[in-house]
Amino acid sequence: MVTPILSDEVINSTELRNNQKRWLDRAYVNPVSIMSGNKKLVLLNREHAKHMYSLTHYAEIVLQFCRERIGGESESKVFPWTKYLNKEEAEEFSRELLTTFEKATNSREWLLFEELLEDWKATANAISNPDLTKALLAKAEPSKYVKLKE
Repeated sequence: MVTPILSDEVINSTELRNNQKRWLDRAYVNPVSIMSGNKKLVLLNREHAKHMYSLTHYAEIVLQFCRERIGGESESKVFPWTKYLNKEEAEEFSRELLTTFEKATNSREWLLFEELLEDWKATANAISNPDLTKALLAKAEPSKYVKLKE
């Protein structure tokens, strides 16, 4: 008896070879497992695979960060830049991290999650270097501009 790998349809390599178009079309919608001796392979829509990879990758990061927070660690190994955030900012980051992770999981828009991390890292970097932040936010003084020759 063949045990389904993903609760999907299980076929052997001969069946795949004989009805390739049918199984490729099916794999676009739902995974199709292929058994070839002891080898177990899966045909899977690339977008589904990408989402599963992203979900696993980011879930590991979020869980590790949550473990650090629950464990009361003073500095995060996952997000070392959070040491520059004050308590309120750190709590806001934690809430947004979980909320955005949930939204990205449901919408499959992982760019939202990446942008959140980039924004908070930039915020922490700005906090860590107040002189640079002051210089970047300073009002421009056109009288100090240098004219270039054409």
